[in-house]
Amino acid sequence: MKLLIAALAILLPVLAAAPDTIHGNAFGDPKAPILIEVFSDFQCPGCKRFHDEDLPLIVKDYVAPGKAYLVYRYFPLAMHPYGRKAAELVCACAQLGKYEQAADILFARQSAWSQDGKLDETLAAVLTPAERQKVATLIGSPSVQKPIDSDMAEGAALGVKGTPTVLVTYKSRRYPLVGEGLFNYRWIKATLDDFLK
Repeated sequence: MKLLIAALAILLPVLAAAPDTIHGNAFGDPKAPILIEVFSDFQCPGCKRFHDEDLPLIVKDYVAPGKAYLVYRYFPLAMHPYGRKAAELVCACAQLGKYEQAADILFARQSAWSQDGKLDETLAAVLTPAERQKVATLIGSPSVQKPIDSDMAEGAALGVKGTPTVLVTYKSRRYPLVGEGLFNYRWIKATLDDFLK
């Protein structure tokens, strides 16, 4: 039994990045030495801050040069009334190759749609009318619901309580990056660099 548990612990990071639930929400080389998973909610102000300030630096310094593989994990919080709908819309957009545009516009205009719930109208700025129709047909499909449900179940199993939560997997071990350090890029950089030494 102990051997089975040890084998599962080693496989957990690999299973976490299973390609069947990743459709346009992963970036970089899947064979990179570091896997970075960001559990995030589009209606979360902290997630907006992380997306706007730290994520571009992580992408530039680690994802683009092939040092890290980044996976966005949909983790809408129950306290955010539009969090799930935002995740569904972005997940549908990701299947059309529009993840980045959808995520960027929702975070950029978070304060407006968080008040009025006009997510479709917000996304209209980055989607053609034909793409909007495709997104509308995809939203209730298993191809959208399964990745979100899978990410939420995985987050719950890992003890993710809030967003953003960042997990770094290096050499088959998962490390959480949490607390105020998460909003300090120098600390994130130092942590990632330590893994790569």
